[in-house]
Amino acid sequence: MSKTLTSAYGKAGMPAGTLIHVGDTVPAETRIEFIDYNGAAIESGVISSIGELMPYRDTESVTWVIIEGLSDVSVIDDIGRQFDIHPLVLEDILNTDQRPKMEEFEGYLYIVAKALSWNLDQGQVEYEQISILLVDKFVFVLKEKRDELLSPVKERIKSKKGKIRTYGPAFLVYVILDAVVDQYFALQDSLDEVTDDLEEELLTEPEKETLVNIQQVKRELIHIRRTVSAMRELMSTILRSDTPMIDERSRLYFRDVSDHVLRVSEALESLRDMVSGLLDIYISSVSNKMNEIMKVLTVFASIFIPLTFLTGIYGMNFEYMPELKLKWAYPVLWVFMVTIPVILLVYFRRKKWL
Repeated sequence: MSKTLTSAYGKAGMPAGTLIHVGDTVPAETRIEFIDYNGAAIESGVISSIGELMPYRDTESVTWVIIEGLSDVSVIDDIGRQFDIHPLVLEDILNTDQRPKMEEFEGYLYIVAKALSWNLDQGQVEYEQISILLVDKFVFVLKEKRDELLSPVKERIKSKKGKIRTYGPAFLVYVILDAVVDQYFALQDSLDEVTDDLEEELLTEPEKETLVNIQQVKRELIHIRRTVSAMRELMSTILRSDTPMIDERSRLYFRDVSDHVLRVSEALESLRDMVSGLLDIYISSVSNKMNEIMKVLTVFASIFIPLTFLTGIYGMNFEYMPELKLKWAYPVLWVFMVTIPVILLVYFRRKKWL
């Protein structure tokens, strides 16, 4: 978070549309991959500049361009010049702190989605902004880093199964968003496992670190819920839109993605309630443990109070105390001092205080 804030402050005061990457620079080298396909053929490769895509503007096939790494601002600037993209859109692409949204322009659509994944080593959620430009027969996907998020989509295109090779660019956008939302289910499963582990730890031996872990998960859920809510708004915007760039047969599939986001949102609500319940359990567990300790201390205090009373009496420095002259006074006092705790322990047991 600190790196993003630092970069954002560095951009303060500059004119709107100034292209500066705001966010973590991963990786340092920008990679441009393209996949051009139709129902009969497919062509793919890695290119060094946007200008190499120009020959595909005259074809009837769909051209999918995947740009991984946003540190090379010149690549984003080339997209703007070659495809007449508004500078403010290019600025939003480079500012990776955008909310999921869709913006309609003359001749193209701009969509922002958020990919979420659970980092098992660091025990926290990782966020990645996925920017999508739908320009005629071109679909640009601009990502912050290289990963395997879109590998299933590439495999679907390479295999001739399904509708993706024949349904056009809007259907490809649906498949990309579907792949992003599928990661939400994997994240949900990871959070379920973390929550189960915390619950088991609470029921066995809760520690201070347990409370820290619960608070961390609760904080992560707040951020996740904010992102998923924005994704719900995005899908609702797409479904309500009457843009001609999304055909009716593809719109039906976008509705399926919207249903998936809704399911994730409901599951996260339940998970948030469960984590709040874990916090209550922790507080109750600590209180119960404290009560048990206080009960034991109270029992010991109750036992020693009468003994202290006896020793206090016979510890007074009076010359005329008749019991001091008796031969069996000392053994009798010991009998009393042993008998009283036994009687108290039996009484506490019958009262179920022990």
